[in-house]
Order: sequence, then C-alpha cells, then structure tokens
Amino acid sequence: MAVTIALTDFDRLRSDYSTLRLGPLNHQPSGVAANERDLNLFSRYFHDNGKTEITGEGILSFLAWLRHERDNQAGSINRKECSIRSYLRFLRFSQVEGADLFPMESLPGARVPYSGPVEALEPQEVMKLLCSIDRKSVLGFRDFLLYTMLYRLGLRIGEAVGIDMKDIDFEKEILHVHGKGRRERKLPLLPEIMELIRTWLTYRGRLCGAARLDALFVSKKGNRLSIRAAQDNLQKAVAKAGPFSIDKVTPHALRHAFATHAIEGEQDIIVLKAIMGHACMSSTEIYLHPSIKTLKKAMNGHLASRILDGLIKDRRIPVRIHQVRDTT
Repeated sequence: MAVTIALTDFDRLRSDYSTLRLGPLNHQPSGVAANERDLNLFSRYFHDNGKTEITGEGILSFLAWLRHERDNQAGSINRKECSIRSYLRFLRFSQVEGADLFPMESLPGARVPYSGPVEALEPQEVMKLLCSIDRKSVLGFRDFLLYTMLYRLGLRIGEAVGIDMKDIDFEKEILHVHGKGRRERKLPLLPEIMELIRTWLTYRGRLCGAARLDALFVSKKGNRLSIRAAQDNLQKAVAKAGPFSIDKVTPHALRHAFATHAIEGEQDIIVLKAIMGHACMSSTEIYLHPSIKTLKKAMNGHLASRILDGLIKDRRIPVRIHQVRDTT
C-alpha cells in the first residue's frame, strides 16, 4: 500500500513549524522565510493539479516540474528538496499520519555540475573600475568607499551596506562585521580605509536625513543604502569602465577579486577563511585556482622550459628534406 500524507495535514502545521524555528530553535529569519516560500510552492503545485494527497510519485513529478517548467537549476532544486525533507521530519514528530513511513531520506538530490574555477577581475581591472567613479560628488565618493571596502576587506555587499556607525571602533581602527548566519567577525581597518571613512563622514552629513540614521552608507533619499541600489550603481560604473575579462561584474566580483589576489599573494588559507567569514573551509577553497598569469609563471619556471628553449635555439640540427618525384 502506497504511503501518503493528506495535503490538509501538510498545510495545517506549517505555521507551527515556522513559529518553532523562529522561537525556541532560533533559526535565521531569512532562512525560515526562504523555507516558507519553498513549502508554499510545493503545496500550490499539488492544489493546482487537483491532488489531495502527497505521494512519492507526486514529489518526483514536482521536482521534474521545477526543472522542466520553471527551469530551476540543481542548486535551487536541492534547496527546495531540503525544505520539504526538513518539514516532513517535523510532521513525523507531530505524529501526522503517513509521515513516519514517508521515505524522503532515500530521495537523491539533483546533480550539481562542475562550474569550473571562480573567475576574478585582474588587479588592473579593479583599479580601472574604481577610477571610473566620480569621487568629486557626494554620492560618487560614497560609492567609491563602498566598493573599495568590498575589495580591500573582502566584504559581502549585504555586510557592507549593513554597517552602522557603532560597528566602527575609530580608536582601535577595527570594523565589527555582521556576517551570514549571524556569524560575526572583526577586521582591522587599514589606514587608507580609515582616511576614506573620515572623509566620507564629512560628506555624509550633507545628505538629507543622515543625522538620524546609524547607517554608514546613506542613500540620497535619507535612508540606508539598499543592496539593489548598490548593485545598480556599480553597473553604471561597469558600463563606463568596461569591457572586462569576466562576463559579470557585480559587487560580489570585488569580494572574489580580493580572495583570488590574496591567494596569488600566497596568503594563508586559514587566515583568508577568517577574513572572508566563511563557515567552512570548502567555501574558501574555491579561490585556490591559479590564474593564467600564475600558470604561465609556473610553466616558464619549469625545467622543461630550459630544456626545450635550448633545443629550439640550437641551429646546428640538420634538417633533411626529401623530395617526392613526380611519376605522372
């Protein structure tokens, strides 16, 4: 007999599940909200197809629908599958009929194709991009400081626009960063960054509503600068300074550039992990790919280069040319 879960039971406890995660389990609100969206989509799929029960076959058809109809990639499919699996475990503890026998653990995840090494801007490209920003205007100087901090400190864009004045220790020259998953870290503010921040604070006061805000980066409307606005402003600079060696130049590309250039400068990967605020080493290891410049340097320094160079330059090697007789 096929194992099923009534769709009404699936929908009935979803609010309790979110409350549990936000309350006693202290999960990140953004993660809970993402899971709610996944479960919403899953439930709507069954409702729209006139199904009253959740079955293994139904879940497989949902995953196929994600891939073929919504064009979801493997990572997105696996996240939704993880949301469903986690909620079904909750239904087991809630003793919902059918949930204890539902074989979600045996459902394989979608295969994530190898995306290749992370492409990064060259140092001269970062300089070209930053130099294209008009530092003589208030908003231009703000953007210059913002993107400089992404590259110089390896910050995520959300971390940068989330900086409050109280996060900056001007005496000790330390920045308190609020990272992903409520992970926090402290980074030294280098002299050149401190100088830029102090200059920006003199400009910041000219913006409407800046005095009532704790945010370091303020929009022209007097609100905290949003991630979307920071992304859009960078695209204007990219269009002005381009083209670049990578297809997509985003704020995160500046963070990638920081990590890649640190690795090429032989920075210790454990230290880099701490600077970047990564939860696990595998996240940092994606930057271990060598650039073409590094590969070329290694290959030129190889013994084979000297051996072949000597052979190629040796003009004493006789070359015999065999003529083919024309027999026609």
